Formats: sequence, C-alpha cells, structure tokens
Amino acid sequence: LNTLSSPFLQKHHFSKGTVVTLTLTRGATYGYDQRLEIHGTHGLASLQNIPSTLNQLANSTGIHSPKWAHSFPQRFEKAFENELDAFGDTLLLGTKWMVGEDDCVEVQRVCDAALVSCESGEVVRLEREEDDVGDSVDVGEESLVSQ
Repeated sequence: LNTLSSPFLQKHHFSKGTVVTLTLTRGATYGYDQRLEIHGTHGLASLQNIPSTLNQLANSTGIHSPKWAHSFPQRFEKAFENELDAFGDTLLLGTKWMVGEDDCVEVQRVCDAALVSCESGEVVRLEREEDDVGDSVDVGEESLVSQ
C-alpha cells in the first residue's frame, strides 16, 4: 500500500492538548476535495472547496452543482498572481521577501522527518527551538491507513 498516494487518516496529539485529524485522498469521484475546518471553544472557522463554476440548478430532484475546481492552477490562480506580484515588488522596489531563511530551514526539517518516518514507520519527534511559540510536533504519529 502506497500511503503517499492512497487515502489515509492521520491523528496528531500535541503537547498542549490540541488534537488534529487529517484525512487525505487525491482521487475523490466528485472532484479534488480540499476542505478545512477548525473547531474551537469560541466557534468554527472553515474553508470550503472552490467550484469550477458558480452555476447551480435546483429542481424537484435536488440541488445540482458543478464539480470543484480541478487542481492547483485553477484553485489557486489568485494566490499564484499574488506571489508573482510580491516577487516583482522584491526585485523592483526592494520590498522584503515574505519567506526567510529560518522558514526554509524549518520546512526542510519537517520534510526530512517525514521521509524518515515514512521509511521507518516510526514517529519522528521535532522539538521547536527555544524562541518558538507553540507545541512540539510528532511526524507520523498514529497514522491510520485505509483503502
């Protein structure tokens, strides 16, 4: 079973009590499903899928909507445009780039730990640096793979 391309469920428990549940599949029959919900003591924040069009039909058999936008270029067109604008501002106006060296190092640490976890099947614990705020992260904790 290739867990990198197959559907899976993963649950993470963080040191301060936060619980995160991730589900992933790249092959939903109804389109590329990419929703986010955050539940808290003061309410709910959610991010819904972007439809391929805003057309909708409602009739006696129900409400019919188009599939969701296909993939990254369609879903994140505005985000890509903003990235190019920021890059141009950095080159032409000397604006500080939004991603720093420390950000890149941290992303690489997570990727390295994920690879080790994937290859070994074991949890790889990432401790935050002393000046960081937040929980420590366990990469690979409680992976529940399903088909």
